[in-house]
Amino acid sequence: MVTTRVLCELDIDAILSFSLAPNDPSWTKKALEQALNGALSGSYIALVGVDEVSGQVVGYAVASYLFDQADVQNIIVNQPYRGHGIGRSLLQALTQNLMDQAVKNIFLEVRASNRVAVKLYQSMGFVHIQKRQNYYPGVDGEREDALVFSLACL
Repeated sequence: MVTTRVLCELDIDAILSFSLAPNDPSWTKKALEQALNGALSGSYIALVGVDEVSGQVVGYAVASYLFDQADVQNIIVNQPYRGHGIGRSLLQALTQNLMDQAVKNIFLEVRASNRVAVKLYQSMGFVHIQKRQNYYPGVDGEREDALVFSLACL
C-alpha cells in the first residue's frame, strides 16, 4: 500500500536514487529543490508516494500552476514499483490538489512512445490536443514527438 503526501526536503535524495528507464525524465537536485520551494510559495504542487511497509519514497508528481491553469511537470515511479497503480494515485492526488487551488485546466506532455502513460492519462479523462513534432531528444540520437493533453476540471 502506498500513501501520498507533500514532498519534503528529506525526500529529494531518495528521488535522485530512483532506477529509471532510458527515456525517463530525471530531475536534478536543483530542480527538485525549486519544486519544493515553489510548493512552499504556492506556485507548485509537489507530492510523493510512500510505501507504507518500508517507508520508502517510491514515486513523485510535480505540477506548476498560475491562476486557473496548471502544467504537470513530472510524474515518476521508481522502476521496481511500476505497474501497481502508484502513478495513477499520484496523478489523482495531484489533480485533486490542483482543483483545490481553483485550477480549471491541467496540461501535460508525454513522449509519444510512452504508451503506458498515454493510456493512464486518457483513462483519467485527459484529452490529446496537440502533437509537438521532434520535441524530445531520443536515446539513439533520433528525436521523438511529444503529445500534449489537457483536462478540464469542473
